[in-house]
Amino acid sequence: MTTLSKRPWMSWIRVVVPIVVMILLAGHFYRSLSALDDLDAGAMIASIPVWAWCGSGALYLAGISASAFFWRLLLNGCGHNPPFISTFRAFFVSQAGKYAPGKGLALLIRAALLRTHGVPMTLSLATGIIEVLWTMAVGSLFALTIYTILECTGSATTSADPWLPFKLLALTCVTAVPAYPAWSIRLARASARKLGLDPGEFHFRLGWQSLLAGAAVLACGWICLTLSLIVLIAGMAPPKAFPLIVPAMAWVPLASVGGFVASTPGGIGVREYLIEQALLPHLGANQALLAALLLRLIWTVAEAVAALVLWLGWRESAPMQVQHSNPADQKS
Repeated sequence: MTTLSKRPWMSWIRVVVPIVVMILLAGHFYRSLSALDDLDAGAMIASIPVWAWCGSGALYLAGISASAFFWRLLLNGCGHNPPFISTFRAFFVSQAGKYAPGKGLALLIRAALLRTHGVPMTLSLATGIIEVLWTMAVGSLFALTIYTILECTGSATTSADPWLPFKLLALTCVTAVPAYPAWSIRLARASARKLGLDPGEFHFRLGWQSLLAGAAVLACGWICLTLSLIVLIAGMAPPKAFPLIVPAMAWVPLASVGGFVASTPGGIGVREYLIEQALLPHLGANQALLAALLLRLIWTVAEAVAALVLWLGWRESAPMQVQHSNPADQKS
């Protein structure tokens, strides 16, 4: 009998809490949209230039590509070196799975798409879990660092929310602790067992220098995600965009990590609410609401287009030869 079946109340919590959160947020957005004049909303959307739509989408793809790169770094550390484009193809195509209940489908899609390159499915799944943990941990640490710097230097506050520092600290603890290598590997193995897979034994050959370099790449990814929001704001309200660049580097990771922790499919609702609340004092109710909702639309369309291009442009009709990397060669 599994641990999960011994504690059925945990299963109920994992199902009920996200549903309750989504219902409450749906009510909030319904009231907000009801108060928004249709003509004003249409005019604001129509006034956004093409470069803002395209630039925001391109920066989003650059941002999540950092996570794909880190995932490949983890695979390489386990002795597997699948083709670069195939790794990114598996990563982007799997993004559709994050909108399914739970967090396992996207990782299973990733693993299935790399099997043709000799990467064991369990290993792909385990490294995918570690990548997600590190992406969220780096995001929360990045947001906390930006907030601390702004507060210590007396710069413009990141938000009018008095609970923001406590939220950032809590998210940092929740995400950074499981991301510790020894614990993240243990968690990855446990997750594989819950999915009915044999985790086996795998060992990373990545030192702390490589992991920190990967964390730096993830931080650059979070910067790109922040700039994606800023470019959209620049298209909606040009004078207000530039002063928000640095504070938004705390908002975007906070909203994304908050959506991940809340366990709603794809962070939907939670991320939009947190971004809307952060933008409210700077853009006003209408523009803050539209910016949050349009950002979701842009990011979803961008990842769908990228997945479609990679899926159709790099179809693999036959299994490819297994590629393993030699750890000794990596040190040269």
